[in-house]
Amino acid sequence: MRLQTTTIFDIPFSSMTMEETIIYITKQLHDRQDVFHIVTANPEIVMYTKRNLRFKTAVKKADLITPDGVGLIKASKLLGKPIAERVTGFDMMNNWFTHLSEQETNVSVFLLGARQHVAEKAGRTITAKYPNIKLAGCHHGYFKKEDTVQIVEQIQKAKPDILLVALGFPRQEFFIQTYKDQLQVKVAVGVGGSFDVWAGEVQRAPKWIRRINLEWFYRLCMEPSRFHRQLVLIDFVKDVFREWREIKAKKTSSNL
Repeated sequence: MRLQTTTIFDIPFSSMTMEETIIYITKQLHDRQDVFHIVTANPEIVMYTKRNLRFKTAVKKADLITPDGVGLIKASKLLGKPIAERVTGFDMMNNWFTHLSEQETNVSVFLLGARQHVAEKAGRTITAKYPNIKLAGCHHGYFKKEDTVQIVEQIQKAKPDILLVALGFPRQEFFIQTYKDQLQVKVAVGVGGSFDVWAGEVQRAPKWIRRINLEWFYRLCMEPSRFHRQLVLIDFVKDVFREWREIKAKKTSSNL
């Protein structure tokens, strides 16, 4: 299967469905000789790439960027570059683990991020739910810069097939790209706050709320401190409409 992308604000998003994504990354797991880096990007991450060139470079170096945010799906349709569907990091990993278990594919995973007890509990949840997934190790995300080399060595010794990094952006993307050639894993994914959900520390929105694309509002109600972060969505919407007007103007002038 060939990767198809849709570019939004200079970021090449995968335009594959969830099912196609699972098939694609499974192939990478079996075939890749180097680390396959996956970024799950939402509008907040996109807007940060516009302000931080170093982060933008790290994101664009990833092998797969999935659209984790309904705003990106809406924007892609408005800009005439429709993306099939939202592919969130948490759902993608759960669907992938299910697929690997159904295929009876034994893989090992290393969890890096969150608090130590959260990472350990998340690991236990994953291995209990998906028998074919083995926990190769875990390490909390509250480490000092001078401890990074030691952590990379720990991952190397564990030799996991999959590395899940829950350090939040941009830290998780910088970590993967900086140590990509040393990690010796097959697939590395930045998964944000997923460990907290697997560990039961944070509850996801009910399915009916996710179905009507209001999970962001549910999370805001549960975590009011996220309000200042959500303000960037206003800028995202403004930029989307600005680009839409520019596209519309170009079409109008070309028809004259």
